[in-house]
Amino acid sequence: MTDGSNDAGVLQDLSVLYELSLSVGRSIDLDENCGHFLRTLMARKNLDFGAVWLRDRYVSGAEDGTDLVQVFATPDFRAPERRIPSSHAMVHRAEEEPIFSVSAGGPGYAEIATETGAERGTYAVFRLGHLGLLKLYSSARTAPFPDLELNKLRNVVDKFTVSIAGCLDHARVRAAEQRRRELELQMLHAQKLESLGLLAGGVAHDFNNLLTAILGNAELARMELYSHPAQEHVDNIVGAASRAAELSSQLLAYSGGAPLVSGPLDLNDVVQEMVRLSAVTMSKKARLTCALFDDLPPVEGDAGQLRQVVMNLMTNASESLEGEAGDVELRTGLLSVDAEALAQYELGDEREPGDYVHLDVVDTGCGMDVVTRQRIFDPFFTTKFTGRGLGLAALLGIVRGHGGAIRVRSRLGEGTRVRVLLPVSDGAPRAEAPEAAAPAATRSEGTVLIVDDEDAVRLLLARVVSRMGFQVLTARDGGEAVEVHRENPGCIDLTLLDLTMPVMSGDEAYEVILEIDPSARVVLCSGYSESCAHERFAHRTPDAFLEKPFRIADVQQTIGEVLARRRD
Repeated sequence: MTDGSNDAGVLQDLSVLYELSLSVGRSIDLDENCGHFLRTLMARKNLDFGAVWLRDRYVSGAEDGTDLVQVFATPDFRAPERRIPSSHAMVHRAEEEPIFSVSAGGPGYAEIATETGAERGTYAVFRLGHLGLLKLYSSARTAPFPDLELNKLRNVVDKFTVSIAGCLDHARVRAAEQRRRELELQMLHAQKLESLGLLAGGVAHDFNNLLTAILGNAELARMELYSHPAQEHVDNIVGAASRAAELSSQLLAYSGGAPLVSGPLDLNDVVQEMVRLSAVTMSKKARLTCALFDDLPPVEGDAGQLRQVVMNLMTNASESLEGEAGDVELRTGLLSVDAEALAQYELGDEREPGDYVHLDVVDTGCGMDVVTRQRIFDPFFTTKFTGRGLGLAALLGIVRGHGGAIRVRSRLGEGTRVRVLLPVSDGAPRAEAPEAAAPAATRSEGTVLIVDDEDAVRLLLARVVSRMGFQVLTARDGGEAVEVHRENPGCIDLTLLDLTMPVMSGDEAYEVILEIDPSARVVLCSGYSESCAHERFAHRTPDAFLEKPFRIADVQQTIGEVLARRRD
């Protein structure tokens, strides 16, 4: 009978171990894997509680994470502290004994019993390799688990350890794949914006060439039509072309290539100026208020572009009221922004934590839903009946060019709050100097070479320069310009040189012209901004820059200044 009982016991143990073995590794998800194994183990061994503790570095990914974290427990019986240090008595003992068991009243039990309601009973602890610990509890046992029982479970627990390692590896791979997908989406988004920026810059460049011809010829016509009835129509052409130039400026702002005349500015002054100017354009039912921070430090920026930011935000806030009465408030202030806060801003991941001046525009208008908020920075996106331009996309380009960031918070029916961050400047705000009058072009002798691949622009400049009394030479590209200089060494007093041309670009032609005549005076003309144009010159830069579309007065003033410097 005794032998039969022993045989039955052995078979029962083998059955339990086999069932436990089958319960291991049934899922690559850590919670499901632990649940399958521990629930089977508890049922077959009449246990009350089981828990898995893993080292923090396997849970959080921290390289130096040595604390142990309870990642799974069944039933839902959690330790008061789900994190214990590596110096804890249970961890220290497991380092010395891979398997041990203690009962209530025995040495070390109080330190092991980290769960509430375990004043009696027995614990068994298994070290899960370098990963952590498996902790089992039975309230019915009054003595430690026998060594034979612990050793029988050891092989199954080792298999369980391997399965946990597989779950952790899978989780890391899955997290890495998710991160890869997120980075890929971010890269695609950045490439899309970059492509649109290049397109916008290219369109602005070609548009500026056309506007140069339109504005210049209209101004020449206005000079000839003084007091003529047709002068009013020409004035309208000049005005319309000037507004078109503003649209071109928005395109350049979106591409990040708008001219930036940077300097310390008082943002409060910019806001107050735009509040005065916007009185006509704002909704008559909008209650406009300002809360401007005293002693606001200056920001580094271009006054014209920052005015555009303020005006754009005020206009959007006013239109969001949809003709109803409502509030629009402008606020300025100083913030110390950390990396976590910057992550909530558009362009925030490109900025460093630190002190920023902020501009808030808050309205009580119609607000936006989630879909609209996600698209507000897309070029030409609008919720109005027709497109109104680049809108917030151009604003985003201006903020990017100023090293700032922007955040929009809005809910449908609850209004909108837009916050723009701008870096603090080290300099003091400067007062804007009065616009200087263009110097009279008194010189009536000499030769000017005009180089431009656009026939209309080249002809316009030839007429303007001829009216100033200069002899005019022309070239359609950089290669022709070089040949003209070789044929007339030292005879050309000034060259008006376009930057973007076929055959030989302006920057390439400039280097060769200097080799032919080191004292050559060159004025660079371009539909791109001055900063973008100068980036293409490695050493000596041209004597002056004319940004298209320019006015006749701009041409006259620039030529006069360059030749005056030469005489000096």
